[in-house]
Amino acid sequence: MYIRDMFASKKVVMSAEVFPPKKNGMLEGVIRALKEIKPLNPDYVSITYGANGSGGMTTADVASVVIDAFDMTAVAHMTAVNMTKELLEERLQMLMRKGVKSILTLRGDIAEDSRFYDFRHANELAAYISQKYPQFELLGACYPEGHPEAENLDADLEMIKLKTECGVSHLVTQLFFDNATFYSFADKAEKAGITATVSAGIMPITSVQQVERIVSMCGVQIPTKFSKICATYQGEDLYKAGIDYAIEQIRDLIDNGVKGIHLYTMNKGDVAKAVFNAFEEDRK
Repeated sequence: MYIRDMFASKKVVMSAEVFPPKKNGMLEGVIRALKEIKPLNPDYVSITYGANGSGGMTTADVASVVIDAFDMTAVAHMTAVNMTKELLEERLQMLMRKGVKSILTLRGDIAEDSRFYDFRHANELAAYISQKYPQFELLGACYPEGHPEAENLDADLEMIKLKTECGVSHLVTQLFFDNATFYSFADKAEKAGITATVSAGIMPITSVQQVERIVSMCGVQIPTKFSKICATYQGEDLYKAGIDYAIEQIRDLIDNGVKGIHLYTMNKGDVAKAVFNAFEEDRK
C-alpha cells in the first residue's frame, strides 16, 4: 500500500523508523528491533540511508526484510550526496526487485569527503525519480524550526514547495520537542500552498547523552519543560519520563487533528512498544 492511500483511509497513520547496520550483513540488531516492532502494526517502516551516501545496499537489504520477513510496508531512504545517475539507477532497480514502492528523498548529511555529482538537493533527486520511475511514491523531509542551512523559514518553505512540485507527495518532519513549533510550521506551510500530507517526527529521549547528541546534530530547540525533566531525572526515571513526554506530545498532536506520527525508534523496540501501545484506540 502507498502512504497516500493510508492517509486517505486511516484516522491516524503511525510509522516507525529504523537504521541499518554500518557494516553489510550485520543485520542482527535491526532484525531484533523489527521483531519487537512488528506486533505493534506500524503503518509503515522507514529505513535510513548510511551517512555520507554510503550503505545503500544495506538499506535495500533491510527494506527487503521488512517486506518479505515481516510483511510490513517499507520506505527506503535515498540521499543526493555522493550520488551519480548511474548509481541511482542501480539503487532504484534494486529497490524495485525487492518490492519497495516508496522512497524518502533527502540531500543527506555532509561530511569532509562529501561530493555532489549529478544531484545536489533532494528536489533534484525527486525530479529524476518521478520522471523516470513514476511507479515510486516519493516522500521528503522538512524542519518545523527551519532547515539549519536555510536563510529563514520562509526560504525553507519555498524549497519544500519545490520538492512537492518535483513529485514529493508526503513529508516527514525532523524531530521536535515543542508542539507549538509544529503547529506554526503547519500553518505557514498551508499558507505557502504546500498540500502534501505531513507526519510529525517524534523521538522519545531516554538519556541525557541522547539529548546532547541530538542538539549538536540537529540544532533542535529544547523547551523549558523538557530541560527540567532532563535536569531532574536520570537512569530509569529519565527513560520513563522521556517516553511519557513523547506520549504527551503525540496525544496533543492527534487531539489537534494531526493525522501522521513518525516515531524515531533508534532501533529500540521497547520504546516503540511503549509509545504505540498508548495509541491503540486512536488507530482503530
